[in-house]
Amino acid sequence: MRRRTMGLLVCAALLAPASTAFAQQDNSAAVEALFTEGKRLEGEGRFAQACPKFLASYNLEHRVGTLLNLADCYEKNGQLASAWARFTEARTLAARGNQPERAQFAGEHAAALAPKLSKLTIAVTNPAPGLAVKIDGQPVDAAAFGVAVPMDAGKHTLEATAPDHVPFKGEITVGGSAEQKTTTVPELAAAPKAAPPPETPRVEESRGLGGRKVAALIVGGVGIAAIGVGAYFGVTALGKNSDSSPYCNLGGVKNNCYGAGVTDRNDAVSDASLSTILLGAGAAAVIGGAVLFLTAPSSSSAPAASVGFDGRMVSVAGRF
Repeated sequence: MRRRTMGLLVCAALLAPASTAFAQQDNSAAVEALFTEGKRLEGEGRFAQACPKFLASYNLEHRVGTLLNLADCYEKNGQLASAWARFTEARTLAARGNQPERAQFAGEHAAALAPKLSKLTIAVTNPAPGLAVKIDGQPVDAAAFGVAVPMDAGKHTLEATAPDHVPFKGEITVGGSAEQKTTTVPELAAAPKAAPPPETPRVEESRGLGGRKVAALIVGGVGIAAIGVGAYFGVTALGKNSDSSPYCNLGGVKNNCYGAGVTDRNDAVSDASLSTILLGAGAAAVIGGAVLFLTAPSSSSAPAASVGFDGRMVSVAGRF
């Protein structure tokens, strides 16, 4: 078991360097291929295409030689600020790598470019909370606001954003020959607030009239009907009493009738009595219904009521 474990460890030790070397060899191949392509394009005077090749090669492996070629390519392409920045970086990298000649070469070129640099100052007045500024898609640190920063000549895109504000996007043209340019980030307008979603119409629940009010209407209706019927019987009683007059009150005695007068007079008395009862009960029902309606509280419960009439009075029973 011990021999097997030792064998595995030895194999791992042998394979690990091989794997690392293989990965480095692949990376180095890409570095060399990109660098060679950059030199070819530069030799043809196609600096705009050559510079990205040098940059990609340098990003894969930080070589001083590649960085110097990149800086030189930028200078030939008219990107003086980018060239100055790369020469300055190459001077530092060469000094760290104990390459004094390359450090001196890079420093001299950076110093020669410095007076030729155009510079852009980004001024910000009344910045919105959370303001973010970008130049050509690259964030600009707030510490750089108000500072003249070397900038390549040409057109540049300025963007400014802030939460709850309308974003700004504009174009800046920086000239050559050491131009000093200042651009001001405009105050961002507050973004319009989104309209609130439409409210769902509120449907008021119909509460109805309530049990007592319904009962009051029923009682009042019965009372009105009773008054109508009572009035009818009253008119009928008057008519029958008038018809019986020729046959009654004989000898000066009231209601002393004979023949047809007896029937008419009895009917008149009966109708008059019924009319009196109905009119009284009807009036009482109307008054009671009015009082019940006016004193009834609002309620959504439906009434459970029953109304009765026994010929003399109206009765209402139920839950109110």
